[in-house]
Amino acid sequence: MSTTDVLSEQAYVSERIDPAAGQQSYLHLSDLRLAMEAYRSDQPLRVLDFGCGGSPYRPLFPNADYRRADCAGIADLNYVIGEDGVIDETDNTFDLILSTQVLEHVPDPAAYLAEARRLLKPGGLLLCSTHGSFEDHACPDDFWRWTSEGLRRTLIAADFAVEQMSKLTTGPRAMVFTFERNHAELWAQMHKHRSSALRLVLWPFIFMLQKHRRYLHLACDRYFPDHRVVLNGLERHIYYVVLMAACRKPEK
Repeated sequence: MSTTDVLSEQAYVSERIDPAAGQQSYLHLSDLRLAMEAYRSDQPLRVLDFGCGGSPYRPLFPNADYRRADCAGIADLNYVIGEDGVIDETDNTFDLILSTQVLEHVPDPAAYLAEARRLLKPGGLLLCSTHGSFEDHACPDDFWRWTSEGLRRTLIAADFAVEQMSKLTTGPRAMVFTFERNHAELWAQMHKHRSSALRLVLWPFIFMLQKHRRYLHLACDRYFPDHRVVLNGLERHIYYVVLMAACRKPEK
């Protein structure tokens, strides 16, 4: 199945807008959905989903003039992003630009952000999320990872005013998520090297993942609620899956 087919699948979209405990990426995707909820709007905004994929967060803006831009091959686009990163639209058009899990896939982040700035109205909002720590995931390519200060500097260099930086899926919640994503490989290596002691230690966690993943996720929601969307004290959260920045194009 091609990348464009995967991005358009209903399952791909639904697990982002309505994630359910027990789905493999629930810990990360439910936190991203929670962070996006803060920007829900019923206002008649002009919105650009810039690198839209399947546009999973479109339902958060029910009254918007919602436009979709991506590379050729995605269905029902309003704009095809050219090889130069530019779309066929006039300056100062949009109130809000969504860039959710896109920036790590962009070969030239500075050019991408410059185009976003051009398209925003003065005072318009760019909502940008991207990965801090995550596995390689070509879609079709994967180039970058950021720290919070690195992303802040990147956005400021693109002449955006950063209003809010947040870290998503942090600390113990991030560690459970990472273990969940890699437990199959770890188990295979333990069998390969006949590490019976390590198998004994890790078996309860792997059994929980294989048989009771939903309850593990619910336990993480219950015991680590302060590690879902972190807005303050970012310096205390040194391991995180996602960064989200809300920034504005200056009025002048």
